[in-house]
Amino acid sequence: MPCQRWGVCEAGTAAICAVALTTVYRFQGVAAQRAVTHHQQSVQNLEVQGVQWYEAHTKLRPPQVEWVHTALAMGSWFLLWVDFGPRPQETAAALIAQGIARTRALPLFLTAGWKASTAALLQVVGGGSRRRRRGTVGRKPPPRLIAPKPLGYAQVVKGRNPAGQVVEGSRRVGFGGPRRFGKPLRLRPRGTTSQTACMERWYGTLRGLGAPRRRRPRGLSWSRRRPRGKVWLLVRLSNFVRPHKSLRQGRTPRTPALAIGLTDHGWSSRAYLWLPGHPEPVLTQQRAERSARLLTPALQDHPFGRTQAQTQTKTRAEHEKEAAPLPKAA
Repeated sequence: MPCQRWGVCEAGTAAICAVALTTVYRFQGVAAQRAVTHHQQSVQNLEVQGVQWYEAHTKLRPPQVEWVHTALAMGSWFLLWVDFGPRPQETAAALIAQGIARTRALPLFLTAGWKASTAALLQVVGGGSRRRRRGTVGRKPPPRLIAPKPLGYAQVVKGRNPAGQVVEGSRRVGFGGPRRFGKPLRLRPRGTTSQTACMERWYGTLRGLGAPRRRRPRGLSWSRRRPRGKVWLLVRLSNFVRPHKSLRQGRTPRTPALAIGLTDHGWSSRAYLWLPGHPEPVLTQQRAERSARLLTPALQDHPFGRTQAQTQTKTRAEHEKEAAPLPKAA
């Protein structure tokens, strides 16, 4: 565990611990599955003020690109969820749904300038609305997705030169308006400017501790399962074991889990290893149902809008029976 915590490669871990390389691979597989189970068991009903989500590409062998999608809680540096795969809108929507399903209220959102982020956010939290028809003749305007009033969302757009280097940056507010978004950002408090420094710092740590995730790695991985398992292991160690310098209170080091309120003390590697992990089927099913409901667009199976506070699944007939007319814009 200490070797994996400090980013030692698999061959180096096998040499230090005097075990076979296959033993290290088997340990990574068991530890990764346990990390996912523990994350699904413990991370729930969190008080999160703001969320940054970002995606970074990594190279695999043979020449392929895999994207790592991460949602991080602002202020506490707590990693809410990690996903892997391509970069379509569906992956971003699944990441947002997993993050919202683990929070109490709708937080602020900060992302990079990816165009699909806005559509993915509307797919998860948007509601149905129909514009008022002008006159009495003609076809009614089709319904559309609109953002709820408490939603705050901003993007940090980076301009790059032909060599790929960042030469300029701009900020734009997607939902909430500059004044409506800036005021909650200062009151919560989350700084005075929109920035994705937290995510950049996490991906820097991930690339430093995981050789296949670096920008120009010498040892590319042939497997997808082992690098993903190591990422999940680093996520759990980063949340509960490794203290963060920016969270220090005086001389007392603090971990992201301690800062967000999931635990009242810092954990050691040995304490994390011996922590029993027992998945609770009821809570897992409820969280899966809520995530599935969030991933269902408001205009697909629920043509008359929906309420994000509802977490229990209902049949389509019940939804149509309780449906109300769409609100019309002025």
